[in-house]
Amino acid sequence: MEIKSIKKPFLLLPGLMLIPFSLWARNYYVSTAGNNATAGTKRHPFGHIQKAASLMQPGDTCFIFQGIYREAVKPAHSGIKNKPLVFTGYKKDRVVIMGTKRISGWVPYKNGIYKKCVPKKIFQLFVNGQRAMMARFPDKKDDSLFSVSDWASVTAYPDGKVIFNGMRKPKGYWSGGICRILTGKHWIAHIGRISDSQGREVTCDRRSKPWGDYNPSIYLGKGLGCIYHLRALDHPNEWYWQKDTLYYYPKRGFDPEKMVAEARTRINGFDLCVKKYVEIRNLNFVMASVNMEQAEGCVLERCHVFYPVPFFKYRNGWCRDMSVGSDYSIRQWEGKGVAVSGTGNSIRHCYVGYSWGDGISIGGQGNRVENCLVENCDLAAIDAAAISATGTGHLISHCTLRNAARSILLHRFCNHTNIVYNDISNSGWMCEDLGLTYAYHTNGQGSEIAYNKVHDNHARSTASGIYLDNYDTSYVVHHNVIWNVTYAIQTNKPAVGHKIVNNTVWHCKYAMWAWGREGTEVIDQLVTNNLSDKPWDVGTVFHNNLTTKIPEFVDPEHGDFCLKKNSPAIDAGVVVPGITGNYNGKAPDAGAYEYGIIPWKAGSDVVAPELGKLIRL
Repeated sequence: MEIKSIKKPFLLLPGLMLIPFSLWARNYYVSTAGNNATAGTKRHPFGHIQKAASLMQPGDTCFIFQGIYREAVKPAHSGIKNKPLVFTGYKKDRVVIMGTKRISGWVPYKNGIYKKCVPKKIFQLFVNGQRAMMARFPDKKDDSLFSVSDWASVTAYPDGKVIFNGMRKPKGYWSGGICRILTGKHWIAHIGRISDSQGREVTCDRRSKPWGDYNPSIYLGKGLGCIYHLRALDHPNEWYWQKDTLYYYPKRGFDPEKMVAEARTRINGFDLCVKKYVEIRNLNFVMASVNMEQAEGCVLERCHVFYPVPFFKYRNGWCRDMSVGSDYSIRQWEGKGVAVSGTGNSIRHCYVGYSWGDGISIGGQGNRVENCLVENCDLAAIDAAAISATGTGHLISHCTLRNAARSILLHRFCNHTNIVYNDISNSGWMCEDLGLTYAYHTNGQGSEIAYNKVHDNHARSTASGIYLDNYDTSYVVHHNVIWNVTYAIQTNKPAVGHKIVNNTVWHCKYAMWAWGREGTEVIDQLVTNNLSDKPWDVGTVFHNNLTTKIPEFVDPEHGDFCLKKNSPAIDAGVVVPGITGNYNGKAPDAGAYEYGIIPWKAGSDVVAPELGKLIRL
């Protein structure tokens, strides 16, 4: 009996050891007035978020008091499922994480310009809460993010030579600077380092692909260009950094000693690379991004991210995913925004804006972006977007995605991914031949593009809504409303196995379009129940598509394409298993909305914050 009584506690001991684990969860507190030598309690908080991040274990929470934190936070440990590490603002406190360094101690340089030794490379500069412009020739005169009306007229050549019309400068004047050009067919912009210059000519030795690599008739020739260089620093609120020194030309009346200058020296405010089950909530990132590459179960929720990607020198304007492997890693992407790969991560209820590259970059498997507002992206005018996705099994849902130099949503090499209930608008501000959504050479494997509002492509040539380029296969495109584009749905040849069902198209030159080389064709493409004033004529199987000049929409001029009770689209469709679902009446209606059923809604309810108020603490 004594032996049994001794064995019983030992048998229970492993279970007892596991039960108290949740009781060990700790709360840490951080304040800009805190001290890392304290215990990190509410009364005696740490002074840096990183201090808490270095200690936190599964189930721990870091509460951050109001203030501006200039840090690059990287947790030492991961959480576990149902016991994540949580970083959050305390109650409703406004917490701002900046990838910047405060600059003071300016000294005069010349011609009203001031300078400061800053050994770390500077990516961006804010002065008194406003973005400063990198010194440029010609000077930036247009406040629009995407305007090239103030660029110079140029002619570019495959050997790296660029002729700036009307410019006259001595030999070597621009050497060491950066040249950007948007030439030829304006598909993407190129960038190069200036190795020599004389008169109206500059020569670039290190150039981004495909400058000179192939198809110079497409990418080069006449167009527009500009130069970034210290010698272009001749206008108020311009800056330039070179050789460990930051230069700034203050606005008239500004006292350099009283200027609040924030120079960006870091890319990320939080780095969760390869971490598991870490959640970031209610934080604001300014000139700082969030990295969730190769992560698992991580969450970014109710956060604002301004300027995730600064101006950068890219090597390739097209193939930014330089080493995408079998795990769909995006670690080598140039211009990646808020980056998420790995498995089962979420970005939700967030704002992301003002990026020279992507707003959000998605890779990996089974990641989700939900109810986010992403705007003003791809200022570099390359193959970037508000959201760029590769990988498999993702969900992009209920987002508002707007304003980009090129496309708004890229889903190249992305399969089993659903793009649903989004408001996607205002692409093509600088580039040509693009779609609001775009994929190329991709097997969608049943990916759905559905219940989206897709509108306003400003490209002057190929300005498409939903663009499934050459060699795309097996997409299901249904219940979208597309307006104010040239080609509403473009399925370039060879196109195989697409389903185009119950879409509404209005104020477009063509409802459908397809281009392909001789001998290619559209194969097994179902086109059914669609509604437009233009013909539905690209496919192989057609059923019950309605072409009418009087569709009887409720208010199309203000984006309401629901049907009135006398619309000819009512009961004009046929049942398509897996797509038409429940319907009201004798048969499904043609177009994206079913009369008599509460209409679906697209887009995010996130409101864009005011940056000035955000950082004015």
